[in-house]
Amino acid sequence: MVNGRLRCLGSIQHLKNRFGDGYMITVRTKSSQNVKDVVRFFNRNFPEAVLKERHHTKVQYQLQSEHISLAQVFSKVEQVAGALGIEDYSVSQTTLDNVFVNFAKKQSDNLEQQETEPPSALRSPLGRLLSLFRPRPAPTELRALVADEPEDLDTEDEGLISFEEERAQLSFNTDTLC
Repeated sequence: MVNGRLRCLGSIQHLKNRFGDGYMITVRTKSSQNVKDVVRFFNRNFPEAVLKERHHTKVQYQLQSEHISLAQVFSKVEQVAGALGIEDYSVSQTTLDNVFVNFAKKQSDNLEQQETEPPSALRSPLGRLLSLFRPRPAPTELRALVADEPEDLDTEDEGLISFEEERAQLSFNTDTLC
């Protein structure tokens, strides 16, 4: 759910493929000197890869799946594993947790955008049209019910006001994005 709306529905694999960040490639080398060679290799062969971690003998990259196939990743790494001093490596798919975090980021980004949007944008026809598609919280109204006649109230309860709450309704739109 993002901004109170159900944004995706499907199997775990479907959600990972559609909304995931691609692959995480973790490489462990025999020595810390080999790490520089591995970083150089990734910069040349996978320029779109993002370095996520770099520790003593370990590096981790994130690679978007639309840029390269798994077969290409394995083929390129296997060709140079011995020459670069790669002890072992792993390639894993985005976790479902990462998919959830991405949706949470979208929600917070949408909220920040709404807060920073200038009021003049809402006055233009396009701004008014776009505002119709933004999720809005359902209003909750409280109405005071006060007795018409003062004699209807006990002397102890003169200042008592009761409230009736209209319940907010929540609806889901599941036919978008999936």
